[in-house]
Amino acid sequence: MIYQFKVTLKDVEMPVWRRLQVEGETSFLEFHYILMAAFDWMGYSLYEFDLRKSGGKRLNGTRIGPEEGTPMIESDPLLLMLRQRLSNPEDYDLPRYLAGEKEKLSDWFKQDKDRVIYTYDFRDDWEHEIFLEKKLDPDPESQYPLCTKAKNDAPFEGARRDLMSGQLDLTNPNGKEIAEDINETYRFDGWKDEFLSRNDFM
Repeated sequence: MIYQFKVTLKDVEMPVWRRLQVEGETSFLEFHYILMAAFDWMGYSLYEFDLRKSGGKRLNGTRIGPEEGTPMIESDPLLLMLRQRLSNPEDYDLPRYLAGEKEKLSDWFKQDKDRVIYTYDFRDDWEHEIFLEKKLDPDPESQYPLCTKAKNDAPFEGARRDLMSGQLDLTNPNGKEIAEDINETYRFDGWKDEFLSRNDFM
């Protein structure tokens, strides 16, 4: 089964979104890479999926992300704090992360309008609202993942300050070209290897 999502980047002063079609058996870790390609993120930063609605029921405090024990930069105070919180969430009244490589989209996106917030980079706090629009039968003429529509550019890595100061214009009227570029990435062999891993700069 193919899941069609509308993924909207929040709090960027203009509409920035992608319509994506993804196989339901895709893991959340794989989905993380699909989203990075769709929004031009590079992979320098941590991420999480905050599950807000599943099977039509509201959720609170259920998160999916890197498996506990994922290496982080020892010298970064923010990441040390996050490591402590992830390692001992009961001390902070926080839930444990479910491992992204073990959870599938079909486990949580049960029906239309189920919703998840994907946060990339806890410093710049890029929040994306992921909304399940519908489920589709696979098209034998299509390859997945697939971006079918896009609106405006996403900001570049670490650009929150530039965006807030008005130095960054995300306007791009050529949504068709954006979608084509995204799909070109998905069709490239080994495309996930193009993204950085936190292990690369340990």
